[in-house]
Amino acid sequence: SFGNARTIRNDNSSRFGKYIDIRFTPSGKLSGASIETYLLEKVRLIHPSAGERNYHVFYQFLASATQTERRQFFLGNKELQDFKLLSQSSTYDRRDGVSDSDNHQEMLDAMITIGFTPDTIQSLMRLVVAVLFAGNMTFTAVHNDDSCTLDETDASLATASLLGVSFQDLASALTTRAILAGNETLHKPLSYEQSTKALEALIKAVYGASFDFVVERVNASIVDESAASGQPAASIG
Repeated sequence: SFGNARTIRNDNSSRFGKYIDIRFTPSGKLSGASIETYLLEKVRLIHPSAGERNYHVFYQFLASATQTERRQFFLGNKELQDFKLLSQSSTYDRRDGVSDSDNHQEMLDAMITIGFTPDTIQSLMRLVVAVLFAGNMTFTAVHNDDSCTLDETDASLATASLLGVSFQDLASALTTRAILAGNETLHKPLSYEQSTKALEALIKAVYGASFDFVVERVNASIVDESAASGQPAASIG
């Protein structure tokens, strides 16, 4: 859900590289595995191609969010079309008939099975929604585009709250650059274009960290106990 998306040719295409190492005991019994991932396609977050979707988890959560979750995450009655990161490709469904709502429930069940706590799952969903709102944030250029301000909108206020920071701190992080000069820290304003790039970097960083966390927890649940105890084991990659 976090790493797969609909593309032109495949409704469930893996958008990252991975290496899976499966380990066995000396007697040939499966003892564990590990997953290494690399090159998550983060550009998809910002610019999904026409006829393709962003990552499945966005559609799944919006299709399945409870009224309590919609209230806590400032979603109200918002739908897929209300989020720029999902609407710019004008593609919302899956051609293979798979239900986003059913898939979301299967993902939640799998997370519980491998040891995710309900609080951890909710924190991940909070970040997923923060990414969506961040995609709706806007800036206003000032002083001939030498600097800009982050517009105080529902989207920016929701993003700040979901990320656990104040609006002022979020605005400062996206519209200024800290420069260390000796023992003094100077803050240089960023242009509209630079702030837009900073926002895109934030979106990629938040989602990328969420993806890496999920992979890390999956690896912890399938760890090879025999390898950890120093017993020799065979493996297939």
